[in-house]
Amino acid sequence: MKNWIVENKKNITLFVIFFLISTISFALGYLSARENSRSDIVIERIEKPGLDE
Repeated sequence: MKNWIVENKKNITLFVIFFLISTISFALGYLSARENSRSDIVIERIEKPGLDE
């Protein structure tokens, strides 16, 4: 197992860097979307006078 880690050290390092960058990018996007979220659109019923007849 130790020899495998030593032989693939470059690939493991690249994977870890890629994983960290991906995680940080996702977290920043999620946080910025939460800050810019707008309130929900509320559709109310319109009542016109004189239609109750």
